[in-house]
Amino acid sequence: MIRTALRYHRPTTAEEVVALLVEHAGDVAVLGGGTQLLPQMTRNQVSVGHLVDLRGLGLRGIGVTDDAVEFEALVTYSDVLLSAEVRAAAPHLQRVSHGVTGGRQLRNTGTLVGSACFAMPGSDMPAALVGLDAVFAVHGPDGGREVPAAQFYTDAFTTTLRTGEFVRAVRVPRTSAATGYCKVKHSSGSWPIATATAVRTDGSARVTLGSVQAVPLHVDLSDLLDGATLDRAALRQRVTEAVTDPFTDVLAPGSYRARIAGAVADRAFTELEGARS
Repeated sequence: MIRTALRYHRPTTAEEVVALLVEHAGDVAVLGGGTQLLPQMTRNQVSVGHLVDLRGLGLRGIGVTDDAVEFEALVTYSDVLLSAEVRAAAPHLQRVSHGVTGGRQLRNTGTLVGSACFAMPGSDMPAALVGLDAVFAVHGPDGGREVPAAQFYTDAFTTTLRTGEFVRAVRVPRTSAATGYCKVKHSSGSWPIATATAVRTDGSARVTLGSVQAVPLHVDLSDLLDGATLDRAALRQRVTEAVTDPFTDVLAPGSYRARIAGAVADRAFTELEGARS
């Protein structure tokens, strides 16, 4: 039960959303699926006087072109998992969505974009989107702008969104690159302690770690390639050295996250190589 006085708004246009966010700046939250926001409001961890629900805008579409896949703000994990087009054009996001903590109820309600915007370090989607070079389509008082996922996150629960802005959609480039994923958590119902999205082409290799630092950590490994072979020992060392400010929460101390980061990245490449073979 949310114990604070709350005004609920359900606008029908993007311009109405922007006007409400500007009018109530500092005392307003945007509601997508609500699977992270509403529990925190119930626990009084988030307290605002106004809630702007995006469901009046629609925004449930998945658009696939020759160049990219676009996920509008209210696309759920189940929408992603059930889409044959996503399976063909962005299989890594199906891989990540399938393992999201919370089971069928959360997958039917939680949204890919909402999770990305909540910027919780211990969640699956932010690092996956950074690893895939996604772009956020942002709408605000000055119209639309695009923000690369790698520039979207500035700290735990903090993004580059400005007053009056919200994310209308996330666009993921189509690519022939091979990908792999690894997630470490205490149990099937636990938030991640560490995630890794590995991406490999003929001439490059990189990994993006989630939950390890306050924001996704991108590590270029291309110089460790020797033809088709990636030096795994050097990979683990490179990733371990890259973790300079590990994230601590109730799930795990930063020292543990730093210690396992190299192994998690290595396992992501093991899955990648298995998919390539």
